Amino acid sequence: MEIPWLQMLLVMVLLVDLSIQHTCEQCDCTISATDASKGVHLTTLTCMDGSVTWYNPIGALRVELRPEMPGKFQSCFVVETGDLKLKVSREAELNINSKSPSERNQFILNDNNLQPLVTSRGKSNEVCIQATNSVILYLEPEVDETLESKRVVFRYDLVYVPKVEKSPIEECRPCSEYELLKAYCSSDFVIVGSMESVNHNDEIAKTKIDVEVAQIIRSSGDHFSRLKRDSALQGTITAPRKCGVSKGDGLFLMTGRVRLGELTMGCAPYLDEWETIVNKAQLEGRLECARD
Repeated sequence: MEIPWLQMLLVMVLLVDLSIQHTCEQCDCTISATDASKGVHLTTLTCMDGSVTWYNPIGALRVELRPEMPGKFQSCFVVETGDLKLKVSREAELNINSKSPSERNQFILNDNNLQPLVTSRGKSNEVCIQATNSVILYLEPEVDETLESKRVVFRYDLVYVPKVEKSPIEECRPCSEYELLKAYCSSDFVIVGSMESVNHNDEIAKTKIDVEVAQIIRSSGDHFSRLKRDSALQGTITAPRKCGVSKGDGLFLMTGRVRLGELTMGCAPYLDEWETIVNKAQLEGRLECARD
């Protein structure tokens, strides 16, 4: 005859083992699963943008996106899975932090609390959600023993929603002199280049601009590359489809940020226009960074 208290202890141990807590001290973090950790991997992300790379994905990954400052925000994400199939769901907005570990695990494992968002193989389209406190996502990879190398990359971006929403005209207007100078000094990438082609994609509401780079002033990552050893650097920059970007001739100063693993266009004046602005700013002491 089995002892009841021993049975209860075994159940509690099994429930605790179903979740593995991970701490992401940086905005880009790595999780490496093992055969001994087939439960739910829990992680909380408070940066405004970043990524989680999940190697050897086993079990499931529960990601809580929670900005440090309160307020209504929009969270957008993409997942890259290679040949692995992945399902992403949104967990119901219930306060489970005050519950016991066993109650929390039972809630997490209840499929009724999950709203399917996207099932993808390769790279997913961008998915955006608005929330007030936090967004909790649940990533479940499909078991596929035939794949030797398995990796899931989850990239996210959080933006506070303004009380008064910007109009398309405001969002797509050319940058002012002040905005150009600020973009030059603070953007993730600053290049001099020309537009090779402009392609509109209504399905994802984006325009992709293929550029040829004449000069890299600043760049993070390896977003620009050469097709051949002696060819010019090339890359792709995205812009909102609603802005109706058209191909322009000549050289531009192109600035922007890296968002969800892609280059997103910010300010992009013609190079001669920029040189007039920056020369004047230097004479007047208004350029807040070194000019390259």
